[in-house]
Amino acid sequence: MSFLQTEPGNGSLFAVVPLNRSVAGPGENTSSATWRSKAGDITVGSLLSVIDLVTLLGNLVVFVCPVLEKRLRTVTYMFIMSLATADLLVACLVMPFSIIYEVTGRWMFGRIFCKVWISFDVMFCTASIVTLCFISLDRYCSVSAPHRYVRRMSRRRCVAMTAAIWVYSSLISFLPVMRGWNEIPGLDFDSSRECVFVTNRTFAVVASALAFYIPFLVMCTMYFFIYRASRLKAARIMSQTLDIHYHPKSRRPNNLQLEHKATRTMSIIISAFVLCWLPYFFFNVFIGFYSNNEDSAHVVQMAFKVITWLGYCNSAINPMLYAFLNRDFQHALRKIFICRRLRSKVDIGEDMVSIVTYSKTALEADNAAAAAAKGMTIIKQKQTL
Repeated sequence: MSFLQTEPGNGSLFAVVPLNRSVAGPGENTSSATWRSKAGDITVGSLLSVIDLVTLLGNLVVFVCPVLEKRLRTVTYMFIMSLATADLLVACLVMPFSIIYEVTGRWMFGRIFCKVWISFDVMFCTASIVTLCFISLDRYCSVSAPHRYVRRMSRRRCVAMTAAIWVYSSLISFLPVMRGWNEIPGLDFDSSRECVFVTNRTFAVVASALAFYIPFLVMCTMYFFIYRASRLKAARIMSQTLDIHYHPKSRRPNNLQLEHKATRTMSIIISAFVLCWLPYFFFNVFIGFYSNNEDSAHVVQMAFKVITWLGYCNSAINPMLYAFLNRDFQHALRKIFICRRLRSKVDIGEDMVSIVTYSKTALEADNAAAAAAKGMTIIKQKQTL
């Protein structure tokens, strides 16, 4: 997601400065600055490409595992699939063009595709964030009222909720960008070299609230309720155990371990989400009310691009948090690796059989040839006699 805010009269439109651009300093010749720029191109391009590749592979695995593990074909996993879809599209349709833009320092895909790319950026990142919000809602319902959850959360309802996520994301991305609701009258940029998402203050605040702050508050609230419901359930089970005069010491460590594990998992999920997205959306609103000068514009723009890619990193982290920690998912991963090992062992075994068969055949051929030669010698001796 790449917002860039400004308002008329405050001079806060930042020039697009790629992460690796180098400018010759005092007493430094142009050739050394060019060399540093090329080194920066390679470093930045390689780092961003690794992030893109990790995001791509991680989310592809999320799609493959349900084929191998039937227990993953659940209603809840449909939200994980929606999350993986959004993150996979970020890796395929957003990150590659951003990498090219950063490395080359210019936008070479035209003004129309610039708007499409920005819309994709906003849409997929918003879909990813809102899906995380729905996952927290789904988990809260399954913990607080499991019997009602099983009755009401059908596959059709889950599909409808997933469709609502994507419709919502498209409405706050393609519609405003294509209609120009984010633009500022009289402000333009060189579309042949730059792709800038210029937004006014109103759009910056509203879009940030709809795409991040509201889902973030819902997530925090739901995970707090999940934590509280889990503790109440653990306390209720413990009291029932005591009521039947059963000594609970042997079960307490397990209950505490499960509670600590659940708390740790929720803490990791919230921390990763906040670490990746909060800096971006805080900065996104902050820029709209910030009047910069030429000296600070480069620094602020560099910081903005770094935290933008920090937000993209959330798409690489999500499979590890929401899928890889799932036991059934881990079982499917083991199936993948076991199949690969068995396949390699079978290939080695077939090679060994081929070698043994070839050796045996060659030995038999040599023995036959020796016997034939011996027979010819005996025949010749008889003819001589």
